[in-house]
Amino acid sequence: MLGTRARLASLVAVLAALVLAPTVWPASDPPWKLAADLRTQLADAERALLVGEDAQARALVRQAAPSASHLAELLRGEDLGKQYRMVERAAVAGDEVELAAARAALQTTVLSGAYRKVLASIERGEIAEAERWLLVREFRPPTRFSRPGADATLALTLVAAGKGSAKEALAAVRADYLDTYQARLRTALESADRALERGFPSRLAAESARARGYFAVLEPSFRRQRGPAASERVGADFDRLVRAALDQDEVAYSEARAAVERALAGFRAAPLAREEEIRRAGQFLRFLALVPIEYGRGVADGHVTVPFEIQEAVTFRDGAAQAFADLESVLAKRDPAAVRRIEELIAAIGEELAAASQGRAVAAEEAVEAKTSEALELAEGAFPEEWQDAGATADFDVIRTSLDRVVAAVRAGEYGTAEQARLEAYAFFEFGPEQRLRGLAPDLFVRTESLFWYGADGFPGLAQLIRRKAAPEDVVATREALDTALADSEAAVGAGPTSAAAVVTNTAIIVFREGLEAVLILAALTAGLVGARRRLRRPLFVGAAAALLASVATFIVAKTILSSLVRYGEKLEAIVSLVAIAVLLLILNWFFHRVYWADHLAGLHGRKKRILKGAGFSAAAAQFAGLATLGFTAVYREGFETVLFLQALALEAGATSVIEGAALGAVGVAAVGVLTIALQRKLPHKRMLELTAVLILGVLVIMVGKTIQVCQVVGWLPVHPIGDLRLPYWAGLWFGIFPTWEGVAAQLGAAVFVIGSYAAAEWLRARRRHTRLRATVRRAPSPSRALPGIEASSVSRNGNDADGRAGLEGTLERRARPLAANTGRRR
Repeated sequence: MLGTRARLASLVAVLAALVLAPTVWPASDPPWKLAADLRTQLADAERALLVGEDAQARALVRQAAPSASHLAELLRGEDLGKQYRMVERAAVAGDEVELAAARAALQTTVLSGAYRKVLASIERGEIAEAERWLLVREFRPPTRFSRPGADATLALTLVAAGKGSAKEALAAVRADYLDTYQARLRTALESADRALERGFPSRLAAESARARGYFAVLEPSFRRQRGPAASERVGADFDRLVRAALDQDEVAYSEARAAVERALAGFRAAPLAREEEIRRAGQFLRFLALVPIEYGRGVADGHVTVPFEIQEAVTFRDGAAQAFADLESVLAKRDPAAVRRIEELIAAIGEELAAASQGRAVAAEEAVEAKTSEALELAEGAFPEEWQDAGATADFDVIRTSLDRVVAAVRAGEYGTAEQARLEAYAFFEFGPEQRLRGLAPDLFVRTESLFWYGADGFPGLAQLIRRKAAPEDVVATREALDTALADSEAAVGAGPTSAAAVVTNTAIIVFREGLEAVLILAALTAGLVGARRRLRRPLFVGAAAALLASVATFIVAKTILSSLVRYGEKLEAIVSLVAIAVLLLILNWFFHRVYWADHLAGLHGRKKRILKGAGFSAAAAQFAGLATLGFTAVYREGFETVLFLQALALEAGATSVIEGAALGAVGVAAVGVLTIALQRKLPHKRMLELTAVLILGVLVIMVGKTIQVCQVVGWLPVHPIGDLRLPYWAGLWFGIFPTWEGVAAQLGAAVFVIGSYAAAEWLRARRRHTRLRATVRRAPSPSRALPGIEASSVSRNGNDADGRAGLEGTLERRARPLAANTGRRR
């Protein structure tokens, strides 16, 4: 009997050797290849078992034995042999749930061992060995708007190049791995929860075991922070979780899951650096704010109209949830109640989005908006002050990943897809950094935007390159220039206000121009109020002061209304700018034709005379009210126009720069007001008005150029670049000149229209004057009686009437010229 058993054992050993011999891997196989082959073969075995191919599953498991054995030799102390035997038993038994759990446990054991190999190699100074094992790892779960972390790889590369220390590399690698596997742990637990809800037992077992394996990587850090006892307890909770998943015991799973959640609350394996905390906070704020916007675009009347927008909302929600989870350990110490409520709101939003995407139910847009607003308000109260304004920096991450898609699409020859990705990247730029850059660093804004569209710094714009289907290397060159501009922009946004001279200057010009006109109007109204009537100036000034306050209130109201419509971005800016241009054109025409100044001032003088006629009445209050109303309307008209102009600049660069420019312009107006009214000094009003009119014409031309560019950006006007013309970014910043035919033509047209209308008005005025003079001559009874002081001999020496009239016309015209000039000055 014993001999028979021995012979059978020998036969089995020989057969096993024959089966395994052809697939033994040479010792030269790198660790990453062994790990990849092991993962692939066991995944194929699990799939085969799921479809009922048990023999194939067992064969695949046997093929994986050499890889597992070799890795076990390399990773001594990780007990990979035990893990592999569990996989083998599950395959032989045909238990797909056990196989899924065993496979996940084996894979995470390999990852854990590889991590320890990397750390040990760095400590010994064996950077090449560390780099070999660095390839046996997983990365943080990527999304469309985030990139896999590469800090560990970069750190080892620097050490290998002699540019970094082993100590720095060790810290970077540890932080990268711990951050990655903590994120993976959260993802695995969430996946296990979804598998339980949907009734996927194999997936539930696999994700639970995977979570247990990820925690093994984090356990040393947890032990240092919470102590050995807490570490043992949470390890036992994970074991109970895996056992409940294998047994399909929902009650036991829920209890173990809750225990794990409590144990991990506030735990952060690798504390984030200050910069990373701000970045994650910015991602949370920006991504969560985008959720209701995308959701609102995808639903209407309780139905999903654009499924893609719902998926976008899901992506942003997941990104916000991931970022908030990274901050939980910090926030839990500040406001644990707010953290719990935010997590509940994020989960509720996720459920509503999932229901919409799966066609089960479509929540009202208002409901999603309300939950999002509540979460953001709670975050505002819980976040440290330095996190509050971090949303703008998160947009740069999104922009860069969208630009990655542009380059990839161009390399694949899919220029339509590349254009969609470019527009998406620009949309995020417009929604986030653009508004701040316009106020904080307008030169960077123009440079960055130009690289998206027309080109800058000697590089053509992405829009031009994609339109003409340029070579990939040309697109890559512009992309690199754009990356530099985005990096500079990100630094500017984070550094705070910089020069906004262009906005301040334009604002000051507008305020000074309109304020000067108001001052001159008041000066004209008060000119006759001298002596006993000097007391009547007071109500005029009271009305003017009230108009100033009303103008400020109008600006605040207008800014508030327009801010509520900020989601419309540059479309709103284009509308406001078009209205401002229309009013500027109207005022310039009035001004240059002298109808506005002369007729408006004449009307105000008439109203003043009518009010003063009641000066003898006992109703002094009525007189005061009338003069105050006159002062109010005279100033508020200019104030309202100024508010309209400033809204375009406020949308363009923010309120801060506009307020600075307004204050600067107001100082100039006040100085002129003191000299003109209080000190009764005579100033060259006409020359000052002409000078400011020229300045306003310049502002008009700049505003026209920028408005045309905005209309092109939002798609209201076509874009036709002027050949290969490259303009410095300051040309667009200061003068609104962009290298497109539409913009340049519109600016020239605006200037020609205003100046041409002025020239035409002057020609018509001169023609009417000559016509009136000729009519006066024809009505004259005789040359000698035409005008006193004109001698008969000056008409004609020979008494000829026709010649006399001709001479009279010439004399009248010469006398009329200085008279007309004096009349204009009196006006």
